[in-house]
Amino acid sequence: MKLFNASNQKPPHNSGRRSFLKKLMATGSGAAALNMLPQLAQANTGSKLKVVFAVIPDGFGVDSYAGYNDGIWFPKTNAVESTNFELNELSQHLGSYANQALFLRGLVLGSGTGGHNAWKTILRDSNSSQTSIDNILGAALPGTDHSLKRVYAGPHAMVGASWNISYQDNTMLLPEDDPYQLFDRVYGNYTGTGAQTTSTDNSVLFDPVKEDIAQLRSALGQQQKEKLDTHLGAIEQVVTDIRNSQPIGEACSPTNGEPIAGLSIHSADYREPVTQAHANVVASSLSCGVSRVATLQIGRSADQVVIKSVSSTRNPHDCAHRYGSVNEWLDSRVWYIKQVKYLLDRLAAFPDPDVAGDSLLDHTLVVLTSEMADGAPEHMQDIPITLLGGASGLLNNGTGKGRFLNLSNQGDRSHWRLGQCTDVQRVWSTIAQAAGTSVPYSGDISPLSGLFTNV
Repeated sequence: MKLFNASNQKPPHNSGRRSFLKKLMATGSGAAALNMLPQLAQANTGSKLKVVFAVIPDGFGVDSYAGYNDGIWFPKTNAVESTNFELNELSQHLGSYANQALFLRGLVLGSGTGGHNAWKTILRDSNSSQTSIDNILGAALPGTDHSLKRVYAGPHAMVGASWNISYQDNTMLLPEDDPYQLFDRVYGNYTGTGAQTTSTDNSVLFDPVKEDIAQLRSALGQQQKEKLDTHLGAIEQVVTDIRNSQPIGEACSPTNGEPIAGLSIHSADYREPVTQAHANVVASSLSCGVSRVATLQIGRSADQVVIKSVSSTRNPHDCAHRYGSVNEWLDSRVWYIKQVKYLLDRLAAFPDPDVAGDSLLDHTLVVLTSEMADGAPEHMQDIPITLLGGASGLLNNGTGKGRFLNLSNQGDRSHWRLGQCTDVQRVWSTIAQAAGTSVPYSGDISPLSGLFTNV
């Protein structure tokens, strides 16, 4: 498996790839970027959908345990579809946003088994071979910074191992786990004046050396030629993204998302403030219009960083396995959901960049899930996906009541334990269609009915 960390390859914002290419474009020898794709129209003053993926580790505790016969997540109802339900022991912690929620069940991820390896699949196709849905949407829904396809925040996500959920093709991408560096990645070229310049030069970056490139290609075999063309094309695309980027609006105030000083980013002592600092940067970046897509990966599968308000010694992975007390098991699950609620609170507090008077949450779809359904048996059977937020009116969330929908009867698969069930990749396909794009996945990617008003 290939690993790529866009953040680790980014030096401070006064140097590095983007600054180098900007200098290159300014010189006669470097020219400027080829506009490989038409610049997307910016004249639309209406609402623009934003999407945030919030992924917690080690499951939602869906299985029966310790007297919780229906698990602790799914709303209590006997109906296949309902706006009249009772929130469960865990889901009640999102109660203030339940009226904007669509709770989905009847889903299976991959084979439904496989333990922690499900982090390779949760945002991808069932074969774990294609680009994850966050990156697909990031390419389709650009913000003002075209080089920042989507914001990828990963508080405590790389402590002990790099088990991360975002992929470009079959390359795993590493999140930014430092909120200060995440802020710099989003706002590193912000001057505070709204006066950043964009290039209007349409010349091709490699024109001055095109004869040298042609000579080099003539000496290569077909496979090497394809690799060279891929690398040169990737550089051209980065430059194109830079010149297509737009200034941050003067009304934007990045300081509202700036992390407080003094956070120790990997320490258990700062587990909650570091997580919330990441959520602040995510909300700020969307509110400023820098990006329209973000992924907040809270910890990682088999999470090892102690949550001291739950247990001073037992890590949350072991809590999910029920190695300790019932309270430790339950409280560890609750902690993650409270972090998601904090994210929702911040999205509700920030203004939308496109519709005056609306909150960011009014035009954001928040997708909450985990790589597991239940972290004790480590399975992905009946894995929860919950869609929240205003989503620019696209989400069928019960017209202000909240909604529960069991997708089993739309199932494309028969599972030995669940019976008829639906593959998670069809949810990603449906979200993509709602956002005006598609997924390149094999197998059944037909849209699911009842999720969005436009699909």
